[in-house]
Amino acid sequence: MTFKLMIWDLDNTLIGSSKLLWGAFNMVFEKYTGTKMTPREIVQLYGPPEDAVIEKIVGKQRKNQALEDFYTFYRMNHDLMVNTFSQVFDLIGMLRQKGVKQSLFTSKGRRSADITLEKLEIDKLFDFIVCGDEIPRPKPYPDGVKKILSYFSFSPKEVVYFGDSPLDIQSAHRAGVKGALVLWDSIHPDALDGEKPDFIFLDIPSLQKWVERYYVEVE
Repeated sequence: MTFKLMIWDLDNTLIGSSKLLWGAFNMVFEKYTGTKMTPREIVQLYGPPEDAVIEKIVGKQRKNQALEDFYTFYRMNHDLMVNTFSQVFDLIGMLRQKGVKQSLFTSKGRRSADITLEKLEIDKLFDFIVCGDEIPRPKPYPDGVKKILSYFSFSPKEVVYFGDSPLDIQSAHRAGVKGALVLWDSIHPDALDGEKPDFIFLDIPSLQKWVERYYVEVE
C-alpha cells in the first residue's frame, strides 16, 4: 500500500521533546503559581497550542509575559533537551525525492515549531506545514489534517498521518485518512487508548522496513 501524501506529527514522532516541553511548562507553572506539575498533569494539557495551555495556567492578564518566558526557556534549552530521530528525517527526504508529498501537522504554535525547524534545519523536508495556532480547533479534531488535504487536493484514501498519541489517530480518522501510530518515543506506553490505528510501528527499523517494502522501487 502506497500513499501520495504523508503527514507527520512533530513531538515524540520526529523529535524526542518531552523533557523540553515538561521543563518549559513546569518553569511557567512554578513561576506563576508557586507549585510544580507532574509529567502526567502536563500530558493532560496536550492538544491545544502552548498559548492556549499557558493561558489556562496563568490567566489572560499574565499570558503574554508567561509565553515570553516559555519561548525563552524553549529556545535556550532546545539543544540540550531534544533528541532527534535522524533516520526518520532520512526516510522523509528519500520519499520526497520519489515524489511522495510530505507535510507536518503539529499541535505546537508556529513560534515554537519554527524554533525547532530552524535549529534542526528540517523545514526543507516538508511541502506544507500546519501548526496548532493556525487552525480553528486542536487535535483530536480533524481541522489540521483537512487543511493539508485541501492544500494538496488529495483524496483522503491517498494520505496517511504518522503520530505518537491517540489524539493523532483520532484526528486522522475524523478526516478520513489512515492513521499510523509510532511508539519509538511515545509518552504513552499503551498509546492506543481505545483507538485502532491502521498501522503500528514500535520502532524506527520497522518503519524503515515498511518504507523499503512499498517505496524503494517507486520512481
